[in-house]
Amino acid sequence: MLNRILFIFLVLTVLYVNSQQPELPYDFRQHNLTEFNSSLLSPVFSLDRNDPQSVALWTRWQWQGIDANPTTLFFNYTRKLNEESAIGGGFLQHNTGVFVNKGGVLNYAYRFVLNPSTQITLGVNVIGYQRELAEDFILDPDFDFPQFQEKSNFILQIAPAVRLQLDAFSFGIAMENLVDRNFTTNESNASAAGLIYMGLASYDFPITVFGDTSSSYIRPSLYYKRLPNFDNQIGFNTFFSTPKFWAQAGYNSFYGISTGVGGRFFKKLSLGALVEFGTSSDLKGEDPSFEIVTAFSFGKQVFEVEELTTEDELEEEPAKDELMLEEERQREIDSLAAVKAAELLALEQLQNQKRKDSIAALNKQIELSKERELAEQKRKDSIAKANEAVAIALLKEQQEKRRRDSLNAVKQAEVLAEVNKLKEQKKQDSINRALEKEKAKEEAVEILLSGEEQIQLRVFEQI
Repeated sequence: MLNRILFIFLVLTVLYVNSQQPELPYDFRQHNLTEFNSSLLSPVFSLDRNDPQSVALWTRWQWQGIDANPTTLFFNYTRKLNEESAIGGGFLQHNTGVFVNKGGVLNYAYRFVLNPSTQITLGVNVIGYQRELAEDFILDPDFDFPQFQEKSNFILQIAPAVRLQLDAFSFGIAMENLVDRNFTTNESNASAAGLIYMGLASYDFPITVFGDTSSSYIRPSLYYKRLPNFDNQIGFNTFFSTPKFWAQAGYNSFYGISTGVGGRFFKKLSLGALVEFGTSSDLKGEDPSFEIVTAFSFGKQVFEVEELTTEDELEEEPAKDELMLEEERQREIDSLAAVKAAELLALEQLQNQKRKDSIAALNKQIELSKERELAEQKRKDSIAKANEAVAIALLKEQQEKRRRDSLNAVKQAEVLAEVNKLKEQKKQDSINRALEKEKAKEEAVEILLSGEEQIQLRVFEQI
């Protein structure tokens, strides 16, 4: 990997010394291909962008005049085998400024229909080319580049792609060099860090132009392209297509702004041109890039078998009588009647199916409504039960409070009566003690008086 990076750096350095041009990425520069030959952009596009079959030539002149380099040329034939698959093959010439690559491209794409609105398409390009040094590329004799010792190298690239379509929206990923093998040196030109891949998303908006409602559309696209050892490219383009003409405009973060137009003639021939202007500071002073695309569509192939008869055969052929003609007419009428009956039966079945579907949808709606009503009633019942439980709890709490208040009142009355009783008892005890004291005093007086009388009696006796 380090040798590869060093090689690219040295090549770009030599390019800068010899031509004083910006560093040119080594991809195919096919970002403006929107319809014809777009299988070079992603192998899956051969299935639906060259319908039904065509030959097309695309040429790009990078920052140069028509007779100068670096250029890219792609001549391709595409044919649909059926609604699910397509094949293609063509010639490719790609000038990187250092090398001129010339070879062939084989293409195959297959579509898996998951349902009417979802499709997955797989595609692959097999690219084999001979790599040679460009004629106007001059090596500096002070530098030794072992990579240039081989005058010609045969390289094989395999470029797979996958795309997911959801109605009018599509998203895909394509790789230019998943396999990149140099058979001359028997080594790989790419590694895990050297893969060129692109993610592309688009959406088709159908429009009505010149009364056409089926084949006119606007397709905006957004893509991201990863280029090892270069700045990754981000871009978008918008393609406007009608049966009479097409137009497109786009932007690429490295190559700049592009705009192009084209016409369709006799429903077979298409011819268009595009010009691209560099907008970054690195491309100031560079001439615009030009692209020309030419395509010829064959249309659907219908093989008719023509029967030839000689005059003798015509003379020998017996003439059909009126009865035979009548029988043929009757068979035609019966055939038409059977077809009509089949159509009516199919229409009736379709109407019955629609009626069944409507009834089923109505019943489902009624069931959903009943389920919602039942759920609402359950919710209301739950709320009512909760409110009832709260009310019962409050009532029980009030009854318990009244019972506790009554018990407290009875206890207070008993305590008060006990206190009064004690007070009364104390009062009575005090009265009793006072009476006892009075009685004691009286008894003492009586005793005292009784003693004095006895004394007086004794005195009197003694006298």
